[in-house]
Amino acid sequence: MKYIKAFNNNVALVEDSSGLEWIVMGTGVGFQKKKGDPIDDSSIRRKFVAEQSPTRKPLLQVLKDMDSEVLDVSVEIIKQTESQLGGVTFNHNIYLTLADHLNFAVKRAHESIDYADTTRWEVKNLYPKEYKAAKDAIRLVFDRLDVLLPKSEETFLTYHFVNGQQSKKTQIEETLKMTEVINRIIEIVQYHFQLKLDEESLNYTRFITHLRYFFIRQYKQDPVDSEEMDQTLLEVVKTKYEKAYQAVEKIAALLKQKYGWTVSTNEKLYLTLHIWRVTNRQKSE
Repeated sequence: MKYIKAFNNNVALVEDSSGLEWIVMGTGVGFQKKKGDPIDDSSIRRKFVAEQSPTRKPLLQVLKDMDSEVLDVSVEIIKQTESQLGGVTFNHNIYLTLADHLNFAVKRAHESIDYADTTRWEVKNLYPKEYKAAKDAIRLVFDRLDVLLPKSEETFLTYHFVNGQQSKKTQIEETLKMTEVINRIIEIVQYHFQLKLDEESLNYTRFITHLRYFFIRQYKQDPVDSEEMDQTLLEVVKTKYEKAYQAVEKIAALLKQKYGWTVSTNEKLYLTLHIWRVTNRQKSE
């Protein structure tokens, strides 16, 4: 790889033998280099393609103007969070998007600017691991930069960590929509049973996990199984778990009306069992 230009001592724009441009990160990777100088591959910690897109030039300018300490902390946050989430590997795009976000968050903190946050409850309960990682990231920023980010950053950083685990084509709007859909389903279940679900219970965690995958299948029109289950089995479930199935019918009606989604027989069956479990076990405790 050959050096093109540096954004700071630890981040540079380089070009490989095929002419493809990359953004590389590593200690001293951009220090005292001249255009055309070779880059030692062993000094590169991270690299990703500098894609040709309408956002490319503004994004490269952001890197150029960014405080190197903010960029270093961003990389440290990503490594820390990947470990906390069980060794996940974020997509490369998060390195730029998180650094850009953090750069402005630090500026807002210096100016004592905060945003109203009406989704913290949903985010905290839908993405508990990512939410905890976000709080730890805020602590890391304070330790490294002596800047205390506002409370709203708990939510914003959580969304970055959720999106960072998804494919590059996935937009943040999908995560926001997932939050909205799951929240509406929880509201229907609680109202239908006149019961506040125990957010600390194992069954609640399992229910939320099922809803997240349920949303992805509905959103991508990817049915859980192309072959519908035996109608006899469905009738047994409808009879045995009648109230839970009624809640599922309400959920299906809402999703059809609001999003145009059709909930399959299989999905209704699984939802019924999860709703029965999360409500029945709680009432019996």
